[in-house]
Order: sequence, then C-alpha cells, then structure tokens
Amino acid sequence: MPGLSRYLRLVRIFMAEDHRLNASLIGGLQFLMFPLVILFMSFVLGIASEQLLQNLPLDKAYLLLHAVIIVYGLSVGALATFGDRIAERRFGSVSMVLQTPATQPISYRELFTAFYVKEIIYYFLYSVLPLVGGIALTIPLTGFQVSSVLFLLLTVTVSFLLGLSFSFFLSAVYSRSRTVLGVVLGLIGIVFLAGLLTSAYDVTDLVPSIALQRTHDPLHLLTASLLFILFSAVALGTLKVTPGKRSERFEADMLETSESFSFVGANAKLMGKEWIDLVRSRTLVPVVSAYLGPMAIMATLLWFLGEVLTVSLELNLVFYAALIGFFSVSIYSWLNLLDNGAFMDVLPISVTQVIRTKLMMLSMIALLTSTAFLVLLGFLLGDLGTLALGLLVAYATTAYTVTATAYLTGLRTNSYLFDPRVLGKFSGLIVPPLCALVVLSLSYSRGPVVAGALIVAICAIMALGTVFLYRRIGKRWGRATFGF
Repeated sequence: MPGLSRYLRLVRIFMAEDHRLNASLIGGLQFLMFPLVILFMSFVLGIASEQLLQNLPLDKAYLLLHAVIIVYGLSVGALATFGDRIAERRFGSVSMVLQTPATQPISYRELFTAFYVKEIIYYFLYSVLPLVGGIALTIPLTGFQVSSVLFLLLTVTVSFLLGLSFSFFLSAVYSRSRTVLGVVLGLIGIVFLAGLLTSAYDVTDLVPSIALQRTHDPLHLLTASLLFILFSAVALGTLKVTPGKRSERFEADMLETSESFSFVGANAKLMGKEWIDLVRSRTLVPVVSAYLGPMAIMATLLWFLGEVLTVSLELNLVFYAALIGFFSVSIYSWLNLLDNGAFMDVLPISVTQVIRTKLMMLSMIALLTSTAFLVLLGFLLGDLGTLALGLLVAYATTAYTVTATAYLTGLRTNSYLFDPRVLGKFSGLIVPPLCALVVLSLSYSRGPVVAGALIVAICAIMALGTVFLYRRIGKRWGRATFGF
C-alpha cells in the first residue's frame, strides 16, 4: 500500500522534527524526562490508591479520571482553528515540515492528516501511556490485575481520542461557520441538560469510553471508534490550511492603537503591536477561550461531582480563584505563538521588553475575564460573600504564576516547560502557595477569620514574589535573542 507507507513516512518525519525541535531547546535527555515525571506521579497515586478509594468509590474515581483525560484531549485537539498559523510557523531560518506544500508536490490536507496522526501518537506516548504505566508498575505492590490495567489503558486511550477528535471537529466547524458550531453545541447541551433535569438517563453513559469502562461491552468500543473516525474525517475534510495563499489589507492604525495604550508608558508601541497581532490573527477569542474554557469545565465538573454524584464538596469562590492562576499560563503561551520574533533582533528592543509587554497584555485580559468569571460563578453558586476575597486571590495567583512562568521560560514557554529542571522550579514556586490557598479555602467556612487572614497573608507574599521575579526578568533574559 504505497499510500499507507507514504503517510507512515510523513508521520515519522513529523515525529523526528518535533523531537529535534524540542531537544534543541531544552536538551534531548530533558525532553525525554517529561513522561518519566508523569510515570512517577502516577506510580505514587497508584501506591496511595487504597487510601484514596476509602473516600471515593471506584466508579466515581474512574469517572473523574476519564473526565480529566477527555478534557486533556479537548485541550490538545484544537488544531483546525490554528491550522494556518501552525503551517506558517518559522523559527529563524528553519522552516517547519508543514510549509513544504508551498514548494513541493504534496497537498496541505495530506500533510496535515499526517500531522494529526503525529499529534495523537505524540501525546499518547508523552502522557496517556506514562499515566497508565505508572499504575502498572504498582501491580506487585497493590495487587492490581494485569487485565484490569490493560483495560484501563484501552478505555483512557479511547477517552483521549474522543476528546481530541471532538475538539478537532469543533475547531474545524468553528473555522467554517460559527452558526453551525452554535447549533452543534446547543444540541449537545440540550441532550445533557435533559438527562440531568429529568433523570431519564445517565448522561455519563452517553460518553462511549465511560460506558465501556463500566460495562465492558464491546459495542461501546465500536461506537467510540466510529465517532472518532467521523469526527476526524469531517474535521480533515473541512479543514482550511492555505498558508501563503491568503492576504488581507488593513488600515495603518499602529500609531492610533499605541496611543490607546499610552498608560503603560514606554512600552505603549509594543503593547499596540501585541494587540494588533491578537486582533488581526483572529486569535483573541480562542486565547480568551483557552483561559475561560478550562475554568468553566472545571466548575462544571466539580458541580457535577457534588450535585449529581453526591460527592461531598464544600467549595467557595476562593477555591476556584486559587486555581485560576494556572490557566493564565495558557494565555501567556498563546501570546508567544502569535508571531516569530526573529525580525526583532535588528530592532532597538530587547527580549526583556517584549516579555514584560506580554505580561502587561496578559494582565489586562486576565483581569477582565477572571473578574467576569468569578462574578458570574458567585451568582450561580449564591456565594457572593467570598467574592472580594476570591478576586484578591485570583489577581494574586494570576500575577505570581504568570510572572514566574515568564521568568523561567521567557518567550519559549511550550518548549521549556518540557524541561524537568524548569518544570521542577515552576512546581516549587507555584504548587506550595496554591495548595495552601486551596486547603485554606476548604476550611474557610469553619473559621473565616483565621483562614481569611492567612489567605490574605499568602496573597501578600505572592505579590512580593511577583515584584521580585518581575525585576529579575531583565537579569535572566537581558542577553537572550529572539531568533531560534
């Protein structure tokens, strides 16, 4: 089958490109260490499973695991929305493989199909397999059955593929028609709401991988496979990837836009450029969605656990605000993907200036979206009493987390976070204060005065840490270049 062998060669080329690109930035050993970190964490959870399952029934633990995997698949599957930008990426003088159709006799659709397969293999090897592999390593200690672990690998893989392909499908629909996307999401919402409100059926069983985990019925595996093929085929069939063939004309509004950001001082022109990049690339909505989406999914999941599965949860706005900082990293990461900055090496600006400009842009976006999210969530939960404290926590965690990310990773967040050394420093800086805030939020209702005072104290420490790290960005990245 020459067609199949051709695709396999393309997939191998993409895999080699991905490995070389990331290894060149952080080192080959560090790049390969990332799945080992997941393996170790999964191993620790497997060892502690007996204690964990005392408070959480096995079925609900499976449901939570699959929900996390599906959300993970959704987060990495938005390929069609950014197809043009992925294909146009350059790193200095290095062109990506997806650019070859501009000069070689191969179609973008064929090449992007191989890229899609590469993404599936890449994320499976780097996350799903190590996740289940860590559990498998505990078999001699926990007594888990080999067949059960293998079946778990099958079901979580199916969940991952469903999440990824469905996200790919939705992003392809979005790139073609937002009206059709709204209709699709509306129908899905109606089906789920009908199940929740009428209790006529268990909405979780509508997800074939979860139904497969519960029943072991191969019919659900067949259903999941057909859905994966359908979502992938529709997405690839409607995908718009035409780099180099589309041009648009815009009014020269750089000076006017820069004036709008005069309040930031010397960096007003760079702020204007960042805003123009967001608007003209039509990335503003996806970037905000990458921030709000995970927060909304998390809130929905926790509501589902508490209200539908009757898992005892005492959550307030401070709890949600403590986790908001993590999602701000996604905005900073997207801002670094909008444009290749190699051309700025010949301009009288520094990497430090650009990093600080991106931080200011992110702060504006995060300030507005996190405030709107917490206010809306406060109304929905009837918990406006903790809104002020929640907003304080949201602002402090966002500023601290993103500044720490910028300090550690500069303009190459997606690559440097694969480095276990950088990831370790990131975790050391971020996890302790956020965990402390989460724990204190859970005890806030029992002792609001003491817990509130400790929460404010932690926020003050994080604010001081933000100022300290922000000032050291220049020392860390002052001599860095924009080029690859």
